Amino acid sequence: MHSVAQHGRALSWRGWALFAGIALLALALRLPQLAVRPMHTDETVNAYLVGQQLDGGAYHYDPQDRHGPALNAVAVPVAKLLGAHSFVTLNEAVLRMTTVLMGALTVLLFLPLVRVFGWTAAAAALLWAVAPLPLYYSRYFIHETGFAAMTLATLAGGIRAALAASPASRLGWTLCSGTAAGLMLAFKETAILNLAALGCAALVAAGPVWRTQWRPLLVYALGGALVAALVTLAFYSWGFTDWNGPVDFVKSFIRFTARAGGEGHEKPWWYYLTLLGGGKSGAVWLALTVWGGWQLWRHGGWHARVLIVYAAAVLMIYSVIPYKQPWLALSLWLPQALLVGWLAADLHAHRRYGWLAVCAAALLVLLGRDVRMRVFRDSYGERNPYAYAHTSPDVLHLVERLGSLAQAAHTPDPAIAVVMKDPWPLPWYLRKYRVGFWQEDQDPGPADFYITFAEFPPKLQPRVQGIKHPEFFGVRPNELLLLWPKQNL
Repeated sequence: MHSVAQHGRALSWRGWALFAGIALLALALRLPQLAVRPMHTDETVNAYLVGQQLDGGAYHYDPQDRHGPALNAVAVPVAKLLGAHSFVTLNEAVLRMTTVLMGALTVLLFLPLVRVFGWTAAAAALLWAVAPLPLYYSRYFIHETGFAAMTLATLAGGIRAALAASPASRLGWTLCSGTAAGLMLAFKETAILNLAALGCAALVAAGPVWRTQWRPLLVYALGGALVAALVTLAFYSWGFTDWNGPVDFVKSFIRFTARAGGEGHEKPWWYYLTLLGGGKSGAVWLALTVWGGWQLWRHGGWHARVLIVYAAAVLMIYSVIPYKQPWLALSLWLPQALLVGWLAADLHAHRRYGWLAVCAAALLVLLGRDVRMRVFRDSYGERNPYAYAHTSPDVLHLVERLGSLAQAAHTPDPAIAVVMKDPWPLPWYLRKYRVGFWQEDQDPGPADFYITFAEFPPKLQPRVQGIKHPEFFGVRPNELLLLWPKQNL
């Protein structure tokens, strides 16, 4: 019987060239129209943190609805290399270039799996490059792309360590996997869920190996955990300079445990299945995932079954938790891509070229149609399931209107007061103005312009007397902003 895992030799120059070509394809697909889509609220929060550092401020980890410091650690030097040296000089393309580069370089993290799964890894890398979900969120300035990349590195390093023929090789791959696991936690504290799923997969699928080699494997596993802890500590203490960070990291689990209940983002357990199974390509994608998993379970070894158990475990964990957002589906998509890649390699190994051609052509054509619609043509529309609670382009009109009103009033540097409980994404879009932010129970004092939600704060009433016609602007679906100019121009 042919096997897709019969690829133990080192990669040839053609293999390296193939992966380099896939990485360049991934980069080429992620670069166009990078600044067209309005910034999502989460992007603007991350942008503000980067801007603070560019303005000379120190990084401090905030466990309240923030994520780990790894994104900042990458984004700040990338922004400086691209010529942005302050919050004001930042722009959408500069910020999103960080995750674009992460998304393209993730292709190369499939390379270690070639020695284990053969060209399964190349097929999965190609899917990462062209599929709409990883493509969309690689163009999003949030933590998920880096998190998914480090999840892949942890998985690949762990499998290579377990299969290593020499102690030196096993040690090297253990260090790689442990470092990647630490970086997972440095990107997102909730990595503990994915690490639990990986641990479950290792214990369930690698049972025979644990029974015969449990002592050395346990030693290496503990060593990898120690490396992961040191990497996590280094990032959350910001290079061992801020020891409040690790304490806040521990406290963050209380916050995220509470948020797991939903807090307005509750979804049914089948939400991720409908998300992954939606669009033109979704049904085909899920069918090929199940088919690939079945073939993998029948013909793969224990290390191959780790993929199946991990895919099932992480899907179950994320589905059971009420709190759900679409970018979290990237954690579910990654192991599924390896299962679909296995199917492609298995069909090729068994010379079922007709099936391979039909499946590949159907999937790539349908993926292409979803990329066209969801990534480029309707990247922030309400019908796009990836654009969750997305910022309306009307916010850009608000900024333009402020400029024109200030010019008409001969006020080149207007004072703007934003009075609302949650002002995001306005701190990003108003970063070039003299602006202050107040809660709804506070009096902002005199200003040239006031911005509020449609639910008008009573304390602001004396400040806007005489303004009969405030202007309305959409900020998100079903959310309106009011612009109150000091003079009714």
